[in-house]
Amino acid sequence: MIVLENTLSPIDFPAQHQGQNGSSDHAPTLISCWSYKALIFHERFIYIFQRKQLTEGFQLHCTPMQCRLLVAFLHHPEQELSFRDLAAYAFRLDVSRCDLRDIVALQKHMSKLKQKLPPFLELVVVKGHGYVLRHCQDEPKESRNLAPE
Repeated sequence: MIVLENTLSPIDFPAQHQGQNGSSDHAPTLISCWSYKALIFHERFIYIFQRKQLTEGFQLHCTPMQCRLLVAFLHHPEQELSFRDLAAYAFRLDVSRCDLRDIVALQKHMSKLKQKLPPFLELVVVKGHGYVLRHCQDEPKESRNLAPE
């Protein structure tokens, strides 16, 4: 378990359990966030849906690292998570062992993760510090990024 700086609770990614025959038993993990829930399967597939509408959801196919990052954000919605904390979580390192290379690698993974997010979620860069996962109410991402005329 890794405790992120400036957060309310520790993030604990579910451990993989070994079945009786030695194979991994990957039970899905359920996370509640805003009015959504997310089911995580095998650190590779995430299904985000409205709490009462399991049939109408959004599927994300992620790398295990992208999955760990998204789980960190879903556990801490609207909270700023620092580059160092996210790198430690993504690479499963102690925060004190993260260096500039880890942060640069993290930024590449974050860029790819941003492209995979559903239209109602947005990763926002906090310049010089980290990222925040935000819920987009009604307006599409494209209209929010336009500068006022």
